[in-house]
Amino acid sequence: MTLESTARPVAGSAAKPAAVPAVQPPGRPRSEAADAAILDATTALLAEIGWSGLTVEGVAARAGVAKTTVYRRWPGKDELALEAINRLKGPIVQAPGGSVRDDLVFLMETMRKHWVNSLHGQIMRRVAADGNERPEIYRTMRERLIRPRQEVTRAVLERGVAEGSIDPAVDLDLIVSALAAPVVLAVFTHQPRVTRAMIEFNVDMVLRGVAR
Repeated sequence: MTLESTARPVAGSAAKPAAVPAVQPPGRPRSEAADAAILDATTALLAEIGWSGLTVEGVAARAGVAKTTVYRRWPGKDELALEAINRLKGPIVQAPGGSVRDDLVFLMETMRKHWVNSLHGQIMRRVAADGNERPEIYRTMRERLIRPRQEVTRAVLERGVAEGSIDPAVDLDLIVSALAAPVVLAVFTHQPRVTRAMIEFNVDMVLRGVAR
């Protein structure tokens, strides 16, 4: 038995516990700064050259990271582009719960502010153009990013049907498209001005057309 194994702490003193080494997870920890740089680069390139022109190599060069850094996070450019656009869109905005008319104006006005004269609008124009060559791009984006937001508008219309102010025979998906039409038209035809008054006029016109 050694001296070290038989030693006892001096009375009145506390024994100092041995330091436990931290356990490191395998591989390098994911860097939030790298994530942000990659998504920022993807967003900028989507606006400049569109989805078809986007490459992982180009994103890595713009972000200042290795190509392998991108591939460790996303399997390819399509998933990367979808996440970048979703990040730019932000959280799904919910209707405040007022009248059907006021909620629809709120949702369309929110869309106007986000789409018109914005980076998001530039990207949507590019993606729509790319969709002519790769229609699956726009279908995927519509299902994963656009439709969940349209469902919020549809829910307001369904409330109008339940309350008796909207004809239950109307096609609600068609009405959702009609409500968004001024904003979509402005983005794709480069109209610089779409005002709240225009949004309100369109909402009122659509609601008159589907009134019960």
